[in-house]
Amino acid sequence: MLEILARLLIEFILTWVFYWPGWAVLRVLTLGRYPPRQREHNREFVAVCGFVPCLIAILVIAS
Repeated sequence: MLEILARLLIEFILTWVFYWPGWAVLRVLTLGRYPPRQREHNREFVAVCGFVPCLIAILVIAS
């Protein structure tokens, strides 16, 4: 039961909190080509691409 709750929490955090920073980062890096607006794309990949810069920023600020 605890494992299911942990997975749901991680899924929620990744796809809701880090999706938009990842969307912005990928749009800049790919010059607006990814993620596509009308087609289906990998939301988890976009969220991880938002998580990594946020983590790096926190580590730089903390050091």
